[in-house]
Amino acid sequence: MGEPDEQRGGAEVSEPSDAAPPAADGAPFVETALRQRFFQASGFFPMPIVLLCTRSADGAPNLAPHSLCFPVLGDEGHRLLLVITTESKTAANLARSGRVSVNFIEERPELFASLKRLAAPVPTAEKMADCPFRLLESKRSSARDGSAPPPLVAEAEQVFECRLVELEQRDEPLERRFLLEVEAVHLRPRWARALEEGGRGPRLCVGYGFRHASKSWLARPSVMVSGPRLRPRFELEVDEPLDRVCESFRVELGRAECPIVGKLEPGMLVLGVPDAESRLWSPVLELLLEPTPRGTRLRGSIGPHPHVWTTFIVLHLLLAICGLAGLTWGISSATIDGRYWPLGIPVVTLMLHAFVAGGAFIGQGLGADQMHRLRSFVDDVLQS
Repeated sequence: MGEPDEQRGGAEVSEPSDAAPPAADGAPFVETALRQRFFQASGFFPMPIVLLCTRSADGAPNLAPHSLCFPVLGDEGHRLLLVITTESKTAANLARSGRVSVNFIEERPELFASLKRLAAPVPTAEKMADCPFRLLESKRSSARDGSAPPPLVAEAEQVFECRLVELEQRDEPLERRFLLEVEAVHLRPRWARALEEGGRGPRLCVGYGFRHASKSWLARPSVMVSGPRLRPRFELEVDEPLDRVCESFRVELGRAECPIVGKLEPGMLVLGVPDAESRLWSPVLELLLEPTPRGTRLRGSIGPHPHVWTTFIVLHLLLAICGLAGLTWGISSATIDGRYWPLGIPVVTLMLHAFVAGGAFIGQGLGADQMHRLRSFVDDVLQS
């Protein structure tokens, strides 16, 4: 309850079978049933997906993904409301110790599988044995049961350290509502600067709720391609001069923690993933930057690395030459001495053409997450 189930990151999540059909009378909306937890079961309500860190009775840290986290406005203080199922280990730890750290994670595809594993109902020691997240000790005072305060997740973009103010037990549904006082907020340095000086903020994990507690949708969109094209293209326009757009990309690529590498040349920008993450199918994004009377136009294309693309084209050309030569040989042999087997050569080359093309589309699918990262990087820089 409130924790991600099937992530829309690696595997595609199928649409529920009971989805309402379009209105027959052409109305723009279809009214849905108001179910329990309407914000999850009756619609799509954006909520953060966070990692809650508590300590078990033996002092061991426990991480669990959660989405029912709401701010509470009022004059009493800086407060959050967590709604957690009664049988949850996180609920038991929080009720006993009165401390929790709320860790906001960056929306990165490689983290989605880790979030799903941490949501599994297994013993804490087993779940945390292969936990990919690093934990940092907190500087808060001890919890009310004498244990150390929960640690902070090193990979988080921001962390709220909270103490329990009030606990409300609910009978229907079986849940606990924790009213928390936010004692400290920790931000990465770049986000602290953005908060004070302006600029784009972090891209955090956001969920759109559950449908009948069986599926979940993350806010990360898929890379949309119109048609089966190996080099999808897009075009953007911004109301900023060309030199300012180039400077924005130069500054962003110059950051040590930038997840993208790139090369900026006059009128052109080439973006890719770092060498440590580069694979045969890793994409490259090429941007042509042109000045316009209103600002700058960006024409982008996403495709394989130039070396891979060249190899791909050469293979098709060789197969085409072999197929044409085989067809010529087959026609000559059939006409002169009645031998027809050389006509099988163009058939084989056509099959190999299909095999090479299919491999290219498989590679495009394997690199979809990196395609999304490159495209999101462009959007983030332009938004700033």
